[in-house]
Amino acid sequence: MSFGTLVSVAVLAVLGVSIMTGLTNTRDLLLDKATSEMETIRRNLTSLLDPAEDQVRYIANLIYENKIDIDDEDSLNNGLLAALAGSSRIKGLVFIYPDLRTKLADRRTGTIKNLDNSHSLVAMKNIMSLSETTAGSWSRLLYSPDANETVLSFRHPITRDGIFLGLIIAGIPISTVNEAVKTDGLSTDEGRFILYGKDHVLTQQGFHVNSKGLTHVGVVPTLAEISDPILSSIWTAPRSSIGLLRNKIDFEGHTTEVDGERYKFYYSSLDGYTDRPLIIGYRVRYEDATREVRRLGYAGVTGIVILLLSIITAFFIGRKISRPIVALSQASQKISKLDFNLAEELPTSRLKELSDASEAYNTMLRGLSWFENYVPKSLVRKLMETGTAHSETRSVTVMFTDIIGFTPMAESMASEDVAHLLNSHFELLTNCIEAEGGTVDKFIGDSVMAFWGAPEYQTDHAARACRAAAAIDRVISEDNKQRVKAGQKPVRIRVGIHTGRLVVGNIGSSGRINYTVVGDTVNVAQRIEQLGKKFDDEKLNETITLMSQATFDESKQSDEIEDVGEHLVKGKNNSLRIYKLR
Repeated sequence: MSFGTLVSVAVLAVLGVSIMTGLTNTRDLLLDKATSEMETIRRNLTSLLDPAEDQVRYIANLIYENKIDIDDEDSLNNGLLAALAGSSRIKGLVFIYPDLRTKLADRRTGTIKNLDNSHSLVAMKNIMSLSETTAGSWSRLLYSPDANETVLSFRHPITRDGIFLGLIIAGIPISTVNEAVKTDGLSTDEGRFILYGKDHVLTQQGFHVNSKGLTHVGVVPTLAEISDPILSSIWTAPRSSIGLLRNKIDFEGHTTEVDGERYKFYYSSLDGYTDRPLIIGYRVRYEDATREVRRLGYAGVTGIVILLLSIITAFFIGRKISRPIVALSQASQKISKLDFNLAEELPTSRLKELSDASEAYNTMLRGLSWFENYVPKSLVRKLMETGTAHSETRSVTVMFTDIIGFTPMAESMASEDVAHLLNSHFELLTNCIEAEGGTVDKFIGDSVMAFWGAPEYQTDHAARACRAAAAIDRVISEDNKQRVKAGQKPVRIRVGIHTGRLVVGNIGSSGRINYTVVGDTVNVAQRIEQLGKKFDDEKLNETITLMSQATFDESKQSDEIEDVGEHLVKGKNNSLRIYKLR
């Protein structure tokens, strides 16, 4: 409570002073940034387009004043090239005669190209729509195959005494508009954009128009066609208005969320430069927009100092208590996972209660370390997972193994070597059994008893036992290769497997209890293992694995399994059909 109260007071003090100052600063910074960006974009765009319009009007006046003679090819060519040199942003000037003969002044080559657009319906419609007017105007977006991109164009008809003489067009490629708006006076940022109406993008780079002639159709991509998921969802994603804008500025804005990220959009309309309004704007990540809040002043500094002092004080005091508690918690988690080898004894503490807890834990750890040597860890873990260990009757598959000729082998070995042999052998078998979810019940001399289907339910317990037997055959073979290299005698074993219903659960007295299986199935499995003596061929088999008809049927495995006929086993009046693992 002391630490919590101390930290809470510090945090509340910081928040109380910071929030009011931070809100004011955030609002002012956002408004200043938005106003500056929008004014710069608008200024850069108009400073690009207006000179093109002025230049076209200037050429028209020269023609009206007979300073440029449109009937004199040299006079018109020189006039167009001179006018093109006077404006670096105009990439091309075009003069179209009524018969659709066209002169194109190209900045890239510095030459005049003579074209014939009499076959172009777009050029014909432009001539017809402007032949009866004297006013210049901005045209719809047009794709020009000569420029190989979409252009903004200003058109001015030339008429004299009511007779249409031609049409002057200045073309500004979209790439020029894009560069001017995004870089002139601004940092390079893909957040700036210009929309052609509400549904088309004017400044999308990399868009290709499939046309070999002049066209107005599909000259810029729609929002749905661009690869930018943020801009494409400007109108469709859930959005909320920016309340800070109010009526103080002449543009709009909203906040939207795309793929878990919030963005602020600012935009305004610019009319008169195409047949649709241009929507100019820019976007910024919400986090970036608020990152520049720096004017927290003394309130922020004071809050940080208080917070740091609180954290430092809480750290030095709290670590005295928290460190042993954390160590005890972590150690207890290892114990709960039965990782006794990874758990270490806890040191004592200056606090009496924690010292007593550490001592109790250390005593428990020592006892459990011995305990796990006598109780299978896998069995305990399974019992913990199932949460039950009561006795019941269920279908289980039992396996018995036995080392062939172990008694004479052991008589010629020292006691320590015999123990080492058995421990190594049991380790190999246990790994194979537990890898298939089996439970090692007990070790009987040189034999292993294991079962599947308990304590956890396994619908494929017979198949698991068969796979474990195959794995045992492989590891015994590999181990014998190493033994032969070391000059030792190879180990040969018999394996018997039987499936049937029996009693499984806690069996024993109040002083000593085992989780085991009891029933005729166990006896039959052991007898099948002993039956392996009939099939013993020292030259052919290192592992002799036999299984009953019940196991074969339930395992549903036929590969590498051989029917060896019916045989009598000890304690049974009727013969059993036996199958042998090849």
